[in-house]
This record gives sequence, C-alpha cells and structure tokens, in this order.
Amino acid sequence: MARSARSQGDMRRGSFVTWFTFAAGVPLGVGVLYLIEHGPWQNAIVQRYVHHEAEQAVVVFFCCCMAALLGKFLASLNERYAQSQQLLPSWDGKPIPASEVAPLQRSLSSAGGRVQSTWIGRRIANILNFVASRNSAGELDDHMRTLSDNDAMAVDSSYALLRFMIWAMPILGFLGTVLGITDAISGINPEQMEKDPGAISNGLTKAFDATALALSLTLVSMFLNSLLEKLEQELLERVDHYVDSELAHRFIRAQTEAAGAGTTMPALQQLSMWTASMEKAEQRWMHTGPQQQERLAAALQQAIETALTRFGQRIVETEKKLIERHNAVLEGLSKLAIALKESGSDHQHALARLTDAIGLSVEMIAKVHSSEAQLVHLQESLSQNLALLANSATFEQAVESLTAAIHLLTTRVHPAQQSTQRIVPIEKNAA
Repeated sequence: MARSARSQGDMRRGSFVTWFTFAAGVPLGVGVLYLIEHGPWQNAIVQRYVHHEAEQAVVVFFCCCMAALLGKFLASLNERYAQSQQLLPSWDGKPIPASEVAPLQRSLSSAGGRVQSTWIGRRIANILNFVASRNSAGELDDHMRTLSDNDAMAVDSSYALLRFMIWAMPILGFLGTVLGITDAISGINPEQMEKDPGAISNGLTKAFDATALALSLTLVSMFLNSLLEKLEQELLERVDHYVDSELAHRFIRAQTEAAGAGTTMPALQQLSMWTASMEKAEQRWMHTGPQQQERLAAALQQAIETALTRFGQRIVETEKKLIERHNAVLEGLSKLAIALKESGSDHQHALARLTDAIGLSVEMIAKVHSSEAQLVHLQESLSQNLALLANSATFEQAVESLTAAIHLLTTRVHPAQQSTQRIVPIEKNAA
C-alpha cells in the first residue's frame, strides 16, 4: 500500500514533468526559430548559428531542457508550499500508542490532494500506513531509511530525461560540424579554389558554429540543472528532518523493546560462539601462518626468478633480432650509397660530355655568324661588280651606235674610198 502510494505519486510527478517538457519545449523552440528567421529577432549574427538543421535541433532540445527545468521548478515550489503547511497535529514530545495513528491520517487527508502528492505528503502517508498496518512502531526506523533512500533514488532518476537531452545537444553540434565540413569540402573543386581561396575556410567556419552553439547551450543547461538538483536535494533533506523530528519518536515501541530483551540472551550466546570460533581460527593461523608465509615466499621467489629468466631470454632474443634488422638496414644503405655513387659518376661524365658538346655548338654558331658576315660582304661586292658590268655593256652599245652613225654619214657625204680610209682609223681607234 505504501509502495503503491509512492509509485503513484512518482508517476504523476514524472508524467507532469515529461508532458510539460515536450508540450511547452517543442513549441517554444519552433517559435524561437521562427522569430529569428522571420520575426522581430532577425539578426545576421544570430541567424548564422541557426541556418543548419542540426543547429535548429540543438535549439529545440535546449528549449525542451528549459521547459523540463521549469516544470521541476514549479514542482519544487509546490513542495516548498506543502512543507510550509501544518500536516500533522502539534505534538508535546510524549510518545503515543500506535493505535492512535488514525487522527494523524485524517489530519493529513484534510490537507488536500495537492499536498498529498508531494514528497513530504507521501512520506508521512507511507509511515502512518506502515504503523497502522502493523499496529506497532517496530522496525519503523528501517522503514523510514528505506523511504528516504527510495525518494533520493526517485529524484536522481527523474533527471534521466534532462541528462539525455543535455548529453544529446553536443552530439548534435558535432554532427552538424561533420555535415558542414562534408558540404564545404564536397562543393569545392580546384578551379574554384584558385578563384576563391577563402571558400573552404568560410565553409569550415560555418560548420564549427554548430559545435560552438551546442557547447554554449549545454553549459547553460548543465548550470541550471545543477542548481535545480541542489534545490531538490535541500527539499529532500528538509523532508527527512521533518519526519525525524515529528514521527521517528512519536509512537511507543514497548513491544519492540520487549521483543528485543527476549532475544538478548540468544544473541549473547551467538556472540560468544562467534568469539570462540574466531579465537580458534586465530590460534590455527598462528600455527600454520609462518609455514604458509614461507611457502608463499618460496613460491613468489620461484615465480619471480622464472619470470626474470624468461624476461632475460626474451630481451636477448629481441636484441638479436634488432641487431639483425639493423645489419640488414645498414647493408641496404651501403648498397644504396654505392649505387648512388656510381650513378653520380655516370651523371658527372654525361654532364662533361654534354658541356663539351655545348661548347662545340657555341663555336659552330660563332663560325656560322662569321661566315654569314663574309657572305654579306661578298654579296655587296657581287652587286657592285654587276652594276659595273651593266655600265660597261651600255658603253659598248653607245660606241657601236656611234660607229654606225659615222659610217652612215661617211657614205652620204664622201665617196666610198674616203669613207673606207676614215672608217679604218676610227675602227682602229675604237679598237
């Protein structure tokens, strides 16, 4: 009955927090994203951190965390209100019989369901039901400790959803960073890198924004979570203090004390038997202990010697293998040095031959240049000679035409003899 009341209260409290987390957190996250993208909260710096789907998921998770923390804070305010109420009648400090637990139950019932669903209301109800069901206060201390431990575990387990969301936010941030890096690298080609070298850096900067946003929101969530958890621990401590001061010594425990007195003698007998057995065991150990210690020391020494021997052998084998490997490496290096030396000498000879050939080519080119100058000079001389030849041919033609004209005039003016006598000396002179 006590367990059922406690479990029902925990379920109601947990269902309220869970319902409030998603019913208020998801619309709040969507609204914040809408205000940043399309509403009055538009800002280029803020929009830079919520452009990716992973970053938007981080914002929604953060709003859910805030809603869960708000729900637990409202529940803690209800706990504080319940602790401020008078749940039990005033007590003068004198123990009362367990049969008078009914007025206490009626007083708790009159506080209302809001108070009964709190930790202090459930704790008091469980204790009163325990006393009423047994009609005795025996083992009440153990039951109270059990209830306190159960409430502490329930409080710790109530943060499971919050811890999951706080853990998931940096994971989503890292996922957004990985996807951003992938997009930045996949969309870049060598031509674009030459045109825009800062494209990759800009893409990587936007990718790491997801991790920065997730880590920042995670720090805020963890800080608020630790504050609220500390507040609930203080409320539980106040519940424990109230129960210890109002119920731990409120009921008479005469039956329990009598039962304890009746069982004192068997307990003493059992204690004496345990003492005797312990003394016998100690005596046996005193006799057999040194021998066992010597055997253990000998076994340990033998095991250590064996281990050292094996270790030395392994070291020797390892050293041999290392020496062999070093020798092989040195041989390879020496062969490589010889090959490099031979190839270097060959390259040196080839370079010398190439240098000689280049020198010969330079000499040939110089000779060709000098021959070209001589050819140009000869060409100029030839052109001059041809011009002279052309002039001499023109002179001969003029002499021939003049001679022909003289012959014609001579034949017309003088007789044939005179013309013959004059032409001859002219021809001779011309010759």
